[in-house]
Amino acid sequence: MTASLLITIVTDEVSDLALSIAEREGIRGVTILPASGISQSPLKTFFGLTFQTPMTILFWIAETETANRTARKLRDELDLDSPQQGLALTLTIDQLFGLGLGDNKR
Repeated sequence: MTASLLITIVTDEVSDLALSIAEREGIRGVTILPASGISQSPLKTFFGLTFQTPMTILFWIAETETANRTARKLRDELDLDSPQQGLALTLTIDQLFGLGLGDNKR
């Protein structure tokens, strides 16, 4: 099995939807991290106070084809091609240990 790491960074308000999309595509195990960051666009201000939208980083490990298909679904359903909506990416995993998959005993 070729595995990939699917990483998605989205606003907190759509993180549950991202989780639902991945589960619908067959990916269930996830690591969730709260995040904040600085974008290239100006931050929102309200009466002189700077407002940063809370973000969530989601990490999934899945078979490469499933991870790529899920990334495309996330792009389409969360409108990730629009500015400041988030991002999704996949990275191929060379070695994977600790999940009990059994095919990395070399």
